[in-house]
Amino acid sequence: MTAFITGATGFLGREVVRSLFQADQDARLVALIRAKDEADLARRRERLVQDLPEHQRERLQALRGDIERPRLGLSEYEHAALVERVDRVLHVAATTNFDHSLEEARRINVGGTESSIKLCQAVRKRGASGRLDYVGTAYVAGDRTDLCMEEELSRGQGFRNTYEQSKFEAETLCRRAREELPVAIHRPSIIVGDSRTGQTTSYKTIYWPMKVLVRFYGMSRAFLPRLVRLPVNPACVLDIVPVNFVAESVTKLYLSPKSVGQCFHLAAGDRAATIGELVAMACDHFGVARLGFIDPEGPLRHVNRAAGPVLSRAAPRLYKNGALMAAYTRRNPRFDTTAAIAAGLSPPTVEEYFPKLLSFAYGTDFGRVGP
Repeated sequence: MTAFITGATGFLGREVVRSLFQADQDARLVALIRAKDEADLARRRERLVQDLPEHQRERLQALRGDIERPRLGLSEYEHAALVERVDRVLHVAATTNFDHSLEEARRINVGGTESSIKLCQAVRKRGASGRLDYVGTAYVAGDRTDLCMEEELSRGQGFRNTYEQSKFEAETLCRRAREELPVAIHRPSIIVGDSRTGQTTSYKTIYWPMKVLVRFYGMSRAFLPRLVRLPVNPACVLDIVPVNFVAESVTKLYLSPKSVGQCFHLAAGDRAATIGELVAMACDHFGVARLGFIDPEGPLRHVNRAAGPVLSRAAPRLYKNGALMAAYTRRNPRFDTTAAIAAGLSPPTVEEYFPKLLSFAYGTDFGRVGP
């Protein structure tokens, strides 16, 4: 079968392509790639396949388009030809930025999902599978702080940013599409680097606060850890999973007919670490004294409120990133992984790979230099 894939050039999508080709020797992919012209498309395709074995490269074809535009940025003729060409859709593309306006986040995350569903419907209508494998996020749970089950979606939760809300709305569309299409929903938690090498091409999520800590405390290992306390809840659970685990899980579920109609948390679940445990591992790795913590919702909140206007003017980017990340350092949802475990999907423990993440990130100065 030939699958249409979005987001193939992204952090996760690239790993999904590699994993799928390794697992299925007959797999063929048509990748939607945003490019300014055909020459740019050829260059971007070459970068995508350059690390693949020669016999796999020819099995990926590139199509110039854009998930933000109607019909995926394709002409009517191109879209009709695509319907005849593919059997199913693997929708990985999304924006993970927390600071998009809701309109912009919806245009990418909801609009791209809607276009993917319409493509599946057209493929199904011509008699092919029309199956949709949708990669969402476990954080459609929003500001919930309890245990979230895999088949749950709407439980009256609020959302901490436009990313969470737009992905919630996109998954809602996928669940409605189950009435007429075979749909499997994959919900990773926070995706980090490769568990075997620590390698990453995306320095978002936990990498930003790690970078701040390394640079700040690296200025004086002797006395800063004793003077400064981190304004986070050390008992707050932070569910992270390595990118290779997520890609291999998506591949396994993609190849399984039994995953249709189900939703899977690709998460650490009850093996997730707390912020306190992650900070302790980082301190031990870099050989600095373990850091203390101060309640971010205690008297400190009054200081933060008073200092906010000053910090927002003096260091707007730092202040903005800090505010966006702070919501994940107080209380987070926990994720049930019953269906994922039943499918044979279980990530390595954080203790096994976290030092590798730190070594790789530090060695590249958090993406500023090559590995």
